[in-house]
Amino acid sequence: MLIIAAAISSHFDRAAARAVWLPLYFAVAFSIIGLLLTVKAAPIMLGLAASQSPAAIGRAFDEFYFWGLYLRGFVDVLAFAALVWTFTNLSQPAM
Repeated sequence: MLIIAAAISSHFDRAAARAVWLPLYFAVAFSIIGLLLTVKAAPIMLGLAASQSPAAIGRAFDEFYFWGLYLRGFVDVLAFAALVWTFTNLSQPAM
């Protein structure tokens, strides 16, 4: 929510550097994608509440690693990189 608020704030702030907009919009997009991947990954682990066979549990963990760790983790790292890019552009003068 804070990244979205920062993007909206910088868009309407006349003193904000335009160089901040692009990486901040990337950070918003990657954060939203990360949340959508969480919506996909979370039910996999929540589905393990019922007693299941060891093979089913193994498949669930493998699927969760794919959606939760690999895809969501990659997108979250991209969001972090976009925020670092945003912070490096903050020192540039507004155009």
